[in-house]
Amino acid sequence: MTSQQQKEEQEWINVTEKRIQAAFRLFDKENKGVVNQEEVPYIMRYLSVYPTEAALMKEILPEMQNDEPTAFVTYAKLKNVMLRLMKTREWEPDPEDVLLQAFRTLDKENKGYIEWDKMKEILTTTENFAFREKECEQFQRVAMDMDSGHVFYEDYVALITANENN
Repeated sequence: MTSQQQKEEQEWINVTEKRIQAAFRLFDKENKGVVNQEEVPYIMRYLSVYPTEAALMKEILPEMQNDEPTAFVTYAKLKNVMLRLMKTREWEPDPEDVLLQAFRTLDKENKGYIEWDKMKEILTTTENFAFREKECEQFQRVAMDMDSGHVFYEDYVALITANENN
């Protein structure tokens, strides 16, 4: 690795660590350096890392908790795992065009949006994919237009793929 590549690598690490720390702080409300393990998926999604539920439960959380299997995850352990996952890009969201096509499949009338009630029904009843109530609430806060009750999916996809484009 050249010195320029090392410099770029270190710069990426510094910037990424700041992003991870900022995301962690959103959930570490008591500033104790730990978050409840139930918050980890939200932190990961905030950082544009989207593992499957199975991978999260069987691989990622145990790695973050390795010698302390409690209901909490420390910042240091989360940071190390997140740096690796973000570097390998293993759980990045699907490309923008794939996400838009998925939403358009649900929008049979080509309105450019999906009613929240229909979206929630899909999210909570789809086999092997069902969101929990807390996940629906999180998704709703980000994806739904509060005035109309619609999920304008082009706006939502632009939002979640913004980090990819930077």
